[in-house]
Amino acid sequence: MTTQRRRGHRLARAGALVVVATLLSACGGIGTSTPVQPGLEVRGGDVQPVRAFFPPPAKGASQRDIVLGFVRAGAASDGNFDTARSFLTEDADKGWVPEGEVVLYSATTPLSVTNRTPDVAVLSGPVEASIGTDGRYVKAAGGAARRVEFQFARINGEWRISNVPKGFGRWITTSDLGRLLQPYSLHYLASDRRALVPDRRWFPPDHLATRLARAQLGDPPAYLGDAVRNDIPRGARLTADSVSVTDGVARVDITGQVPTDKTQRENVWAQLVSTLLQDPQVQGVTIRVRDVTLELPDVDLPVRTIDQVGFPAPPVVPLGRPMIRRGESIYLLPSTSFVDKDPRRSGNVDVREDFHSLALSADGTDIAAVDPDGGGLSRFHGTNRYDMPFFGTKVGHPTYDTRSFLWAGGIGLDEDSAKRLWTFSVAADPAKERQTAAVAVAAGWLAKRRVVEAKPSPSGDRVAILHTAENGTDAQVAVTGVARDAGGRPVRLAEPLRLGSTLVDPAGLVWLSNTSVATLARRAGTTEQRRPYVLSIDGEEQGLGETRKGISITSAGGERDILVTNSDGTVISRAGQQWLSLGQGTDVLVPTR
Repeated sequence: MTTQRRRGHRLARAGALVVVATLLSACGGIGTSTPVQPGLEVRGGDVQPVRAFFPPPAKGASQRDIVLGFVRAGAASDGNFDTARSFLTEDADKGWVPEGEVVLYSATTPLSVTNRTPDVAVLSGPVEASIGTDGRYVKAAGGAARRVEFQFARINGEWRISNVPKGFGRWITTSDLGRLLQPYSLHYLASDRRALVPDRRWFPPDHLATRLARAQLGDPPAYLGDAVRNDIPRGARLTADSVSVTDGVARVDITGQVPTDKTQRENVWAQLVSTLLQDPQVQGVTIRVRDVTLELPDVDLPVRTIDQVGFPAPPVVPLGRPMIRRGESIYLLPSTSFVDKDPRRSGNVDVREDFHSLALSADGTDIAAVDPDGGGLSRFHGTNRYDMPFFGTKVGHPTYDTRSFLWAGGIGLDEDSAKRLWTFSVAADPAKERQTAAVAVAAGWLAKRRVVEAKPSPSGDRVAILHTAENGTDAQVAVTGVARDAGGRPVRLAEPLRLGSTLVDPAGLVWLSNTSVATLARRAGTTEQRRPYVLSIDGEEQGLGETRKGISITSAGGERDILVTNSDGTVISRAGQQWLSLGQGTDVLVPTR
């Protein structure tokens, strides 16, 4: 069959589906800024994913119609780009790589197509974000726009695109994103212990096992730096450039050096099994390296869980109860404002009202606070207050991590003037042992910045940092990997991964999971009031209900357990899209948050 006949069959098949595309176009006006409301659970059969198809070029179509039709057809389901290719000449078809960069634009803002010359058309428009070939979602700056040029030729009297710009993959609407790509986790080994550290990337759901395995073989992202490593042999690649899945078992054949160390083999299994089991078609995994099965003693294949290969479960750190400060007294956090008249004391020592930015240790016995003059820290333990060793000025909000270290930002003095972040070991009882000096955490990118809050993740492999210019402007939120020494002390940070780049005036910061944080902020260019935003390391941003007076944020658990302290000295708790009052309070203390 000739190329023209094959293309004719494709056009006929696509033309039969024009009605489907017309019906689906009615959904194009759905925006992404509308808050999602929880609904009733509906039980029934498996929900089939929405599939979208688009019409081929119409007879006599203009260059504008061809460009817009090509862009729309790139949003077809199941990786079926036959219709999109029908807008191209044969040479352009060979050069187009639909698996390249994905550019996201708003369905509410039409794209523009103009002619630069009789055979060159320019596609332009504002963009919301992009997803690179590595699956990394990058939010575009406010007002960002893209512009690309397409060359044209006439084929049998009809306009067709004769040259697709280099690097052009697909442009899709933000409302199409959830249908065409989903976030998945890749897994790396923590550098200081045997534990998996997830990173989130976006991939189309077709050929998912292959996409995930191919991405997992690559180097860890720069923002995790020395906090993690990949135990899969470096430079390894899929032998057949694909992963076959038969009867629920994914067969991974890779090149590279065969690991001989038993622990490394277990780690390789843990990484690939944890990543590939996200594919609903995969229930087990086999691995071969250079045609040699990666075997482990007493382990039957396929591997279906990481427990099967002896990979340790993460330790559970027992945490104390959340607390609230009212006046100078520390109370257990109430569940509603109805217990406000008869609160329960926590048993902790009182903290004078002029000490601010309180933090609570994992077991709930230790409180840290910034001194009244903002030039130091104090620990409140037992019935006493203890001065922390001096380390700098303009001290930021302290935070305990789950490994007995207290983090705090500040501005160093004299020869330490470039230092911006420190940790203290707080494992010892300050009543029995002299407190250790602060140790600076190396982070060159924080020079000339001020750390307002530094919040270690629940696992301690990452830290989220709210930082500003030294004069308090240009507030930003970033996440970065934490490299630790053999004793677990943080020693340096990796490069930052900025989150919430479209938000302004962020205040407060809290981890909701090991892959998402929340802050109070406003969307740039809008008149909205400050509200909590959930920011994921996969690039997503989700706004919750407005909190007009909110000044700080924490959480007693995850997204459903967010707590906001207001400027009028009250505390509110999230209840769906509404806020429930917990009564008076100036500080909410959640262990290690």
